[in-house]
Amino acid sequence: MAKTHFPRTGGQSWVTSFYEPGQTTGNVFYVSSGTGTSTGPGYSPETAYSTIDAAIGACTASNGDVIYVMPGHTETVTGAAGVALDVAGVTIVGLGTGRQRGKVNFTTATAASFDISAASCAVKNLVFTNAIDAQTAMINVSAADVSIVDCEVQTGNASTQAVLGVLTTASADRLVIEGCHFHGTVDAGTTAQIKIVGGDAIVIRDNILCGACATNGNLLNATTAATNLEVIGNFMLNQTADGNNKNIVLDASTTGLIANNRMAIIDSTGPAPVTAAGAYVSANYWTGAAGVTASTLM
Repeated sequence: MAKTHFPRTGGQSWVTSFYEPGQTTGNVFYVSSGTGTSTGPGYSPETAYSTIDAAIGACTASNGDVIYVMPGHTETVTGAAGVALDVAGVTIVGLGTGRQRGKVNFTTATAASFDISAASCAVKNLVFTNAIDAQTAMINVSAADVSIVDCEVQTGNASTQAVLGVLTTASADRLVIEGCHFHGTVDAGTTAQIKIVGGDAIVIRDNILCGACATNGNLLNATTAATNLEVIGNFMLNQTADGNNKNIVLDASTTGLIANNRMAIIDSTGPAPVTAAGAYVSANYWTGAAGVTASTLM
């Protein structure tokens, strides 16, 4: 039998406060760095786990389990796969708004990462922040049918820059990244906000991507071709002051559709900010200078 919640004082259910009954038949776990413990058992906010990784370890594969990350939670990740989402079918949901949402902060080692290696998992409404320079990749995705939705990914500030926000492998078929805000600064160090390495039917939709990514672009797919890639309705700004900078760079053999995106680059002396020889490019607008009202249609 699925363990979903303990009632609060007065009989009110925590779970019915957070989601509509019937969304999952799996177990529901809670995480709080402020009040949780390493042993949980995590079935209520009062018995929460202290880390997301511990809660993942309590989940059952392909059971529809849900982990709620409580407002104010901070998880410090210092090594590779410091959070390992390696149980299939698990959904992680951050509660709260703004920076009260659960936060994953990377520090200490350049290999520090949040890895999603199990299929059909979702991560929603979390904040990811970088506090280590030259971090290899903040989020690694190496499984199919993964969703990253409504998250904030701060790839860098004036002193620390992650090389990549999200990095995939060819196994990340049908990955969906939607409604997320990726942002860095004008400082060099981030190669791309999202780097796709192969994969089929990946969807990058309705995101904001802003960073100093030079010629690589905010979205990079330059080593292994992807198939049926869809990049739809995103807003992108490349803050590198370089006449050849880009926003989307795809392998020449990558197929799919690049449509309805709005893009900006700082210097318009170079070519249009999309390289996509094998994909259809339609109804995208871009501008090459701040304060300019006119945009160019691609």
